[in-house]
Amino acid sequence: MTTEAIRANYARVASTYAGDWAETLATHGRALADRLRPAVTTGRILELGCGPGLVLSHLAAVNPGARVVGVDLTEEMLRLAPAGFGRVVGDAQALPLGSGVADAVLMPFVLFHLPELAVALSEARRVLVPGGSFGAVTWAGHDPHPAYEVWVRVIDEHGAPPDPSPQMPSNDITSDPVKLRIALQAAGFGEVEISVERFRHQPTAREFLAHSQVIGAMARRIEQLPPDRRAACLAVAEEELSRLDSDAFIESGTVLYTTARAS
Repeated sequence: MTTEAIRANYARVASTYAGDWAETLATHGRALADRLRPAVTTGRILELGCGPGLVLSHLAAVNPGARVVGVDLTEEMLRLAPAGFGRVVGDAQALPLGSGVADAVLMPFVLFHLPELAVALSEARRVLVPGGSFGAVTWAGHDPHPAYEVWVRVIDEHGAPPDPSPQMPSNDITSDPVKLRIALQAAGFGEVEISVERFRHQPTAREFLAHSQVIGAMARRIEQLPPDRRAACLAVAEEELSRLDSDAFIESGTVLYTTARAS
């Protein structure tokens, strides 16, 4: 997926993205903010790929006195961010910011989206002051997910085309602690610490179906169906998902929490 395709996708889903799923991800973003040390009492903190800005207020609360700025590729997402914070439209691979302007950079659930991971990490290092803090959360592994398996099967049965935007090659690096450490060190980071943590999210059947039509590979696939077949697909999916018990909707797995220091 190109940068322009990523921008277009998130611009399209911005109004429906900032819900239960975004809040679940934000929980990990806030936990990442708590791990950054030392706290930034003055200066600037950047959240790159901040989306609707659900972590910005927490960053300000745990770093009193710092100026918190959200940066996102998509203007439509930034419009949803809370007032009172700086907001910058920008590509993490070519930040419209000077060098050494930030004391901390956070990128929760962003790195695996980037076509040029090495460039983005170098940009994060460039905008940090020497010794500045860096933090990221990335996916590591996923447990079996019965509801998702039903969703995929129904979409396949209705002839949805393949995902037009396949997974980024960067995911191979950002899901592997060894490879991610090497990438960070190559970009000029030291004191790299990576821990594997559990992830768990349990939507209702209705929440799952609503979210699955907005975000991810299956959403992009079903969007390509003609309206009549898409409606039929959704009707079958809703009926089959309604038969599952609540545990079938639990999405769980592991994520990597990464912190580092600009060398």
